[in-house]
Amino acid sequence: MKVLQIMSNWLDALKDSIPDYAKDIKLNLDSIIKQSTLDQEQTKGCALACAFATNNKNLVAIISNAMLDETEKTAALTAAALMAQNNTWYPYTEMVEGNLKGISPQLRMNAIATHGGTTKLKFESYSLAASIIGKCEACVKSHFNTLKNEGYTTENLRDIGRIAATIAAVAKLLP
Repeated sequence: MKVLQIMSNWLDALKDSIPDYAKDIKLNLDSIIKQSTLDQEQTKGCALACAFATNNKNLVAIISNAMLDETEKTAALTAAALMAQNNTWYPYTEMVEGNLKGISPQLRMNAIATHGGTTKLKFESYSLAASIIGKCEACVKSHFNTLKNEGYTTENLRDIGRIAATIAAVAKLLP
């Protein structure tokens, strides 16, 4: 019961900060967090990765403080940090002439191999969520396909996208 109370306190405070003109976003926020097909910690991890990707420090702090599991918090932030780099690098290789796509970027990405301390699939979901915000087609396709091939359902993948879309909107509404 205490976990549910902590979850709803931060969520209620966040919803209360959303202006009335964005009522749909407020309702969607409630829905994506409380009715996700992902477990609650993974849902919040995806939301945290998205908040980081939007660069809204207040939103990052609110969601980060709501997370009970330090490992998942660290993994979500690690995934989002790496995706900030990759969501810039890979679109760059698409924008220029030449064969940059075929060579190693020589950028350190060791945390991808260790999954930031969490499971591979959770790390992939955090990476997908951040990449949706980053709008990197290559990264979105890669993480989406990995999760799909590992058994994530259409509903699971939809919910990661819903989290990204809603957190992106919330980030625009908060200072």
